[in-house]
Amino acid sequence: MTFPDSNPDERGTADRPSAPSVNTERVPSTHEPSAEPAPTTAVNGPIHRSAGSRRSRAVGVVLGIALFTGGILVGRLDGAAAAPTIAPQATETVAASSGGGSPAASASGDSFALIKQAWDLLHTQYVGRSELKDKDLAYGAIQGLTEAVGDTGHTSFETPEEIKLDESALQGQYVGIGALVDEVEGKPQIQGVFPGSPAANAGLGAGDAILEIDGKTTTDLSFEQVSALIRGAEGTKVTLRVDPAGAPEAKDVTLTRTKVTIPAVEWAMVPGTDTADIRVLQFSSGTTQKVVDALNAAKEKGAKRVLLDLRQNPGGFVDDAVGVASQFLKPDATVYVTEDANGAKTPVKARPNGVATDLPLVVLVDRSTASSAEIVASALKDAGRAKVVGEQTFGTGTVLARFDLADGSALRIGTIRWLTASGQPIWHTGLVPEQTVALPDGVHPLDPTAVERLGPTGVAAATDSQFLAGLRALGWQGAAAG
Repeated sequence: MTFPDSNPDERGTADRPSAPSVNTERVPSTHEPSAEPAPTTAVNGPIHRSAGSRRSRAVGVVLGIALFTGGILVGRLDGAAAAPTIAPQATETVAASSGGGSPAASASGDSFALIKQAWDLLHTQYVGRSELKDKDLAYGAIQGLTEAVGDTGHTSFETPEEIKLDESALQGQYVGIGALVDEVEGKPQIQGVFPGSPAANAGLGAGDAILEIDGKTTTDLSFEQVSALIRGAEGTKVTLRVDPAGAPEAKDVTLTRTKVTIPAVEWAMVPGTDTADIRVLQFSSGTTQKVVDALNAAKEKGAKRVLLDLRQNPGGFVDDAVGVASQFLKPDATVYVTEDANGAKTPVKARPNGVATDLPLVVLVDRSTASSAEIVASALKDAGRAKVVGEQTFGTGTVLARFDLADGSALRIGTIRWLTASGQPIWHTGLVPEQTVALPDGVHPLDPTAVERLGPTGVAAATDSQFLAGLRALGWQGAAAG
């Protein structure tokens, strides 16, 4: 999936995938769910994980910031609190308690004795015991606990630094190079760049493979290591050795990290048609209003149908997912259903006053569509409001609650599972589109700006097969797929 140097994740969102295009921030309020997958961590820009493994992380991280891609973000809760009740409008946060009543109290004394024994042995027997750092050991132990839960890519641990990066991304900004990075065939590859960013100004673009970072080869680096190397403080420099798409030779490009604004929503009229191409890159704070603004502006320009592009969208705040879906649904429609640990199911309804409840609609998805983005796509599909075109989505299915720890770190714990309006789970299976269309090798999704530049003739010659299939599903009479 993709991630901007970091990508917004949806913790408290759906669940967490591997991550796409966009951005990496999450800042939900106490009970505000955010959905997500995928997958993704960004490094100074968006980064996603790509698909050798659908279970890797959500798409959509901006290099430098970790995006939410795995779970719907619900916000922060007291470490000793019970599972949260979804309340999208809540805005308060509750600092985690380090006092009594912690989950540790209910754990087996024998099990904790083992942990204490291991801790003491390391401090007394390890040959380098004087160099041990207790915080590193504690963080490692907590990370091990979350991994042992088996809720891979969802329930997780975050350091204070990672929390700050996530929160920054979900607010639509982060410090980085402004590139969307995905893992393609095990190698980091740029999937897109943000206008005006250091990556865009340096001429980097979709398909450029990152071979080295500050002289270190990426061949044996994990996705997280790549993200960490690209990430850095504002004003500092990073040198990437890239193998440009379509160019014969690799080259070194030195970029200065800066504040990058993540465009949650982009749109344009498709040349020669009455169709608005609206791309939602992530469900960050304010995405709903941006979609409303795009729809209203498109209708003023004569739009009579909408192509809603959720490809490479890793998710984000579930509150904004409900808000966006509500623009196309009748108020009595179900957007999604929550299921708690006791099996109790609660439908979440669309909100009134949608601005495009009657416009013909097609939704584009791909393997990096995750979490909150899957909620929107499934809601529109189940309500019969839209045809879904593209590839099977990531498969995020839990709502993640954030429990702050005493030092500013936090646990993201899957407390609620979400189901589609029809009661079907998405977790680990994803949403199967009604029309499956794969992109040809080496082809990347068209963004609205690129679509606008094509002109009517260029639209017919576009190589983005999913985009063309979506247009045809809306009645476009262009050339058939080749």
